Amino acid sequence: MKINFGNWIFCPKLITSIFAVIFFILFLNLGFWQLDRAEQKRELQSFFNERQAKEIIDLNNSFIWDYVWIVNSESNGWFKDNDNILWRKVTATGNFLERRQILLDNQVNAGQAGYYVYTPFKVKNSEDIFLVNRGWVPIGGDRNKSPNLILTKGEVTIHGVLKKEPRTGVLLMENQVEKLDTYVTRFQKIDINEISAATEIKLFPYIIRLSPESEYGYIRNWKSRNSAENMHIGYAYQWFAFASTLFIIYFVMNLKKKVKENG
Repeated sequence: MKINFGNWIFCPKLITSIFAVIFFILFLNLGFWQLDRAEQKRELQSFFNERQAKEIIDLNNSFIWDYVWIVNSESNGWFKDNDNILWRKVTATGNFLERRQILLDNQVNAGQAGYYVYTPFKVKNSEDIFLVNRGWVPIGGDRNKSPNLILTKGEVTIHGVLKKEPRTGVLLMENQVEKLDTYVTRFQKIDINEISAATEIKLFPYIIRLSPESEYGYIRNWKSRNSAENMHIGYAYQWFAFASTLFIIYFVMNLKKKVKENG
């Protein structure tokens, strides 16, 4: 194929053109895929903002089962009704069960390895017990020893949001459960049923993520959902830039100046 542009001629080779077209389409598709991911994050952010704007649920004065879960006596478990409490702000007065500390392994903050600390929290005058993510702590000098943890005594009031179990990447082995000392257990992922079995506590099937303003926690640099949307948009621009660069390189490399014939 040859195309004339004045004193220039565009004459690409077949094999070069095939590879260029394949990768150009691939880069464009990856760019549009990232834009689609950004739109999904935008919808999640809108959902999150809507839930955050609702009134705060006082776990001491609300019958929480009316919001989201119903006891299924036939199967001796829970079944889902709806997600009316997902990402809702909550407040509760009660006691941390400090003898049942949970560490979620492989958590990084500012380039430093550490754990998220989860502690069961029993709501006052209730049988409800929630697992509370209290934030991040560094591993310390010895991985085989428990880090220094806060020990709260007596009744406290906490504030946070309700969320589901955190997603975990692919594990190469089963969820390894390790006792670091009498009161601290290390997990590779948060699984409510497994933790309930390990701690011998019936846990509510949602987690409270302690707010940064609440006391009794650790480092809580919770990720903004807006940052996730912007990240995908940035990736999309990168893929579109790759496609544009590929097109320019392909065009320039196959563009040759016409040779003037003498006479």
